[in-house]
Amino acid sequence: MRTTITILILSLAAIVAMVLIIALLLTFDSRIPEPLAELPRLAQWAYLPTIAISAGVLVALLSFERERRKHESENERMRSRIFLERAASAFEAVCRLLGNRNNDRMTWVRAARTLLRAVQLGKKIRDPDYKLAYELEADRARNDLYNSLTSADELTGVRSPLPPQFFYGIPDWWKYETLDEAAVKASSSINVYSMSIDKLPPQPHLKQLSPRSIVAIYDFLEYPNDYEDLLDSVDTWGDKWQDSHGVDQGARRYVAHADSTFAIDGKLHKKDSR
Repeated sequence: MRTTITILILSLAAIVAMVLIIALLLTFDSRIPEPLAELPRLAQWAYLPTIAISAGVLVALLSFERERRKHESENERMRSRIFLERAASAFEAVCRLLGNRNNDRMTWVRAARTLLRAVQLGKKIRDPDYKLAYELEADRARNDLYNSLTSADELTGVRSPLPPQFFYGIPDWWKYETLDEAAVKASSSINVYSMSIDKLPPQPHLKQLSPRSIVAIYDFLEYPNDYEDLLDSVDTWGDKWQDSHGVDQGARRYVAHADSTFAIDGKLHKKDSR
């Protein structure tokens, strides 16, 4: 609909512009036929009302189109801001749900659904500034989820992924060495009960996490294929560490050394300068 209106306005503006140009040519063309030259001078300006009306209509159409585009741009920016706010709130909710490293099935399902909605909202953002802000929020959520879904070694600080037993939804998942043991522990028991109007029947409770919720969360942790990594545009310092005198002295020396050497299995090797 917006495209049709734009085409219509531009077409009308073009028609009015043509009428204006023709009227100007007829009014100021020096090659006036000899009989017309004898007419009163006022008659030679007979097209001035047409020129004035055409110019006014043209200005009105162009002003209307400019205001329409401005209004549309403001509305688009407002919608992008709303989408960003909702997506950021959803990301915070997901990180809060999974922040305590719980393995409750329904919590993971809610977190996965909320996360997918946040991603959907991000795809609706059109304003470039709000798109960049959304990417910042998504990166922050990835970092928080990564910390929640990994465990750090107390001595080395190295982070390791959660073991598969965790995803069976049992509270003491670290006690079971095999997945078979964890699966048996997470299995539902069969209860026989009689139906009564006075009591609610026991509800079956699934412990193991939904595979779809797991995939949704962990797929989000991976950066998308079209992700623009701004670090790719950063050039290293090379070997100019000798010229450093400020706070970056140690950093420059490390970068120069890392760019020229690498170590494997306790042995140091020089990188090929080619």
